[in-house]
Amino acid sequence: MGKLISSAVVALAILLPAGALADGLPAPAGPVVLTVAGDAVGNPNRPPFDPFEDAFAKYHDKTFARAAAFDRAMLESLDQHEVILAYKGWPRTFRFRGPWLRDVLAAAGAGGAAKVTAVALDGFATEIPRDLLDAQDWLVAVRRDGRYLDLGQRGPLWIVYAPQGGRAATADDEGRWPWAVFMIMVE
Repeated sequence: MGKLISSAVVALAILLPAGALADGLPAPAGPVVLTVAGDAVGNPNRPPFDPFEDAFAKYHDKTFARAAAFDRAMLESLDQHEVILAYKGWPRTFRFRGPWLRDVLAAAGAGGAAKVTAVALDGFATEIPRDLLDAQDWLVAVRRDGRYLDLGQRGPLWIVYAPQGGRAATADDEGRWPWAVFMIMVE
C-alpha cells in the first residue's frame, strides 16, 4: 500500500506545475517584491505571518493570517499597461508600466476588498478609498521608462494613476502615489 501511495504522490507532483496551489496562484519563483496581505485575500500562496521570516512586516507592525506573494515575473505575467505622468516637481515626464492594481488584487483573490492600504519600505502607508480605487486606473508600476524600479529609485513598486480628463497632476494626486511599496494590506 505504501508503494501505491508513493507512486500516486510522484504522479501528482509530475502533473502539477511547480509551486502551484489548489487555489491557482503559484508560489513566486524569484524574490518577492509585493505581498498582498489581510483577511480579504482569497488566493494565499504563502504561509501566515512569521515574526522571523517577515521581519520587515514585523518592524512596521503588520501581521496577517492570509497573504499572496508576488515576484516581478508574476506581476509582469498580468496584463501590462502604461501611464505617462508629469508633475511640476519632477525633472521630466515619465512612462510607468505594470499591471492594474485591480488585477493584482484579483489575482490575490482580494478584488472586492473594502479597504486597501499600500505600505512603503519606510513605513509610509496610504489608504486607497474604495471609491477612488473604482474611479481610477491605478497602476502597480514595476518599470519606469523601461527600467525596473530599484530600491533607492522609488522601487520596488510605485502605485500611480493618470489624472482623469487629461488634467495636470496636482499635489493631492502626487500625495496618493506611494512609492517604494512592498506590501498592500486588504480588508
